[in-house]
Amino acid sequence: MDIAKDLALTDLLCTEDFPTDHSGPRIAAGGPGYYITPLGTGPWPTADDVYAYEVALMQRYDERWGKALRWGGVTLQERRRRGEHIPEPWDVLSTRADDLRTWEATGTGRWVNLAVADRDPEEEPELLLMVTEIAPP
Repeated sequence: MDIAKDLALTDLLCTEDFPTDHSGPRIAAGGPGYYITPLGTGPWPTADDVYAYEVALMQRYDERWGKALRWGGVTLQERRRRGEHIPEPWDVLSTRADDLRTWEATGTGRWVNLAVADRDPEEEPELLLMVTEIAPP
């Protein structure tokens, strides 16, 4: 876990050109209009450590961009089931995590998102960073 390194990655993704197609890691995996990448180093000692690291990063992002918007991944999935179009990458992220924290990265035209992917009980929780130019739905 290296907060300085993950903050630097966030800054880089807020300025880097997005991939033009769905591509594997160059800087981070992504697609048109977004990047998504795990943060911290796994495996985590305990699931609680993932959430503690998320809180530590949230505090840093709050200092930069103000209090996060909170989204429910379950809510976005329910909206999709009702026929509403949820744009990628929001749809993809909402399938992996229940709580999404979102900041508008001032002056960049991008949205920064943190989410703990913990829906699959067979897999270890993972802290995900998503940077996108696509506004929250």
